[in-house]
Amino acid sequence: MMWRREHRRGIARSPQRGSLRSTEFLARLTVFGTMPARNSDVPLRHSRRHVAWSALFLSLLVCHSTPLSAAGRLEEREGLRIVYLEGEPYELGRQHGELLREPVRQAVAQVLGYFRRYLRLPLVDRWAADWWLDRAWAQSWAFLPAAYRQELRGLSDGSGVPLRELTRFHAIPDRTYACAGLAAWGRATSSGRLVHTRNLDWNIEVGIQQFATVFVVRPAGRHAFLNLGWAGFIGVLSGINDAAVSIGQVGAETQDVSARGIPMVFLMRRVLEEGNSLDEAAAIIQTAPRTVGVNYVIADAKAPRAIAIETTHRRSVVFEANDPKEQAAPYARPMPDAVLRADTAMDQAIRASQLASGGNPKHPGVEPPSGSAYETRYLGQAAGLMAQYGHVDAERAKQIAQAVAPGSNVQSVVFAWPEVWVANAQGAMRAAQTPYHRLDAEELLRR
Repeated sequence: MMWRREHRRGIARSPQRGSLRSTEFLARLTVFGTMPARNSDVPLRHSRRHVAWSALFLSLLVCHSTPLSAAGRLEEREGLRIVYLEGEPYELGRQHGELLREPVRQAVAQVLGYFRRYLRLPLVDRWAADWWLDRAWAQSWAFLPAAYRQELRGLSDGSGVPLRELTRFHAIPDRTYACAGLAAWGRATSSGRLVHTRNLDWNIEVGIQQFATVFVVRPAGRHAFLNLGWAGFIGVLSGINDAAVSIGQVGAETQDVSARGIPMVFLMRRVLEEGNSLDEAAAIIQTAPRTVGVNYVIADAKAPRAIAIETTHRRSVVFEANDPKEQAAPYARPMPDAVLRADTAMDQAIRASQLASGGNPKHPGVEPPSGSAYETRYLGQAAGLMAQYGHVDAERAKQIAQAVAPGSNVQSVVFAWPEVWVANAQGAMRAAQTPYHRLDAEELLRR
């Protein structure tokens, strides 16, 4: 299989392992192979000169083999872990793994352990879960940009976590759903400044919140960005880049799916690395080979403007604020200078293929949405926006997020460039009910 061949090649090509072996061999050669024996006829001045040149060569080689984490660093602010990564893809992963070695190991083991137990299939639960994730990843592997493959290998080498366990860890988000997000600006906010929120509602019992980490990532030749994520995870679910483009997503279950595409968390990362504007971000989403049903809310604080993009494997539709396409959906709540989404699609063709919000593709026509994703997350955000219309700011955005956050809420984020507020669940307490940490994205991305 392609995945297995790539996996083996990645380990064989690890530059760090190769350089260490070369250094060790040449060091031994220098120390033991050039010194003259005590009774040697070689003049002492020549032996000293040989040793000096050998020492210089060795020092240059050692400098070349300096651990790749030299550019990475770790700090903590009021209990929030912040990791700085910089360089080429393999270096980013290696720095990540070396700086967070134990948290990476624990996070991957805990999440995969929960996922394997969740199937409740005695004796075969681990095998079945691994087979399911491996099968999906094998189909996605060919669509994954080479840079992310290299970064995963670096993360494996730096942390000691097997590459296959890391790929399983990154295959999970495409198989989970829920969340909520909105953006407001212009007439909808108190100052005209754009405010973008996202609630990540996954499964608080998994305990991923224990490993919450803010990554300040400077990939070579790409936009620097903040990834509000977790140890061991290089994909993006919530983030903002140095061009003030922010992104969040809502899983929207549909029958129009395929593993033959770029997994959603890496597509979102591409938006942050490559998107200099809202239009560029939208083009990345729309032209990429996609996998599953996702509703995105993407904002550009410079414009200021935001859009919602509804996607499945084969279809994508962009919605502007107060879009006529959305007005055509009887269950939608469009408004000027704002976009919002839960998992319900407003595009009627996408809605017809949805399983989310009570959808049934086997029945003709479009079912009216039902369930908490629509009734609480979508309508709740709409009600909060309408009640605060013209006065929305970061604090009022937090209140809306708190009002719609379910018990599964593991992360809540408010982007109001250059400020970012992030809250993570604490134990069983949902994220939006815990204190938000304030970050200055501009300052972090300059450091």
